[in-house]
Amino acid sequence: MRTALACIVLLALAGGAHALSIQHISSDAELNALISDTIFVAEGRIGDRGGAATFELDLGQSTAAPAVTRQYAWQNGVVEPFSLVYDIATGNVTFSLGGQTLVYHTPFINFGDIFVRTRAVYAGTSVVVSDLVLDGESVGSASSATGPGLDIVWISGGTLMDGFTLTGSAVLSWTGTPPSQSNLAFQIKVAKLAVIGVEGSTWGGIKALFR
Repeated sequence: MRTALACIVLLALAGGAHALSIQHISSDAELNALISDTIFVAEGRIGDRGGAATFELDLGQSTAAPAVTRQYAWQNGVVEPFSLVYDIATGNVTFSLGGQTLVYHTPFINFGDIFVRTRAVYAGTSVVVSDLVLDGESVGSASSATGPGLDIVWISGGTLMDGFTLTGSAVLSWTGTPPSQSNLAFQIKVAKLAVIGVEGSTWGGIKALFR
């Protein structure tokens, strides 16, 4: 874990003041150890593929109790462009995908990192989130999982608190009987990091030392 953090520091130093730093995380345990607070999270999941029993898109402070949800009929293997926008003037977060628009107001502004998480539980299923662009800068990496699997891309170095726009595309695929609920899903988590070894300092604070 310390090695991964050291690599991020070197990337940030080499890339310049506003260069994005990218790291892949392989487990939720590592993700949970990094995050102090999840400020908001946008999710796309298989659900029941547009049926009335449950939802497929959600947005809020957590996926366990999302503030707003929408129905969406996922099509097998179809590329779905999306955007996630934070407006500092209003405090509103807007998540748009497939003609659906979800809006959530957050009073929190202390955050600085994005985690794109993909998870496929069953064999024969996959989810890919790619073509990621943050405020006009290509992230240069995708988050993808083939069942059973999980992948998390950690995006650091952006000026998220000033407002941001993240765009990309999502593809959910399956063979045979489609999965349901959150067995095929992606989340985009915007978070504040925990203290990582320098007393009184967060990762955002450490990055600020090199700007």
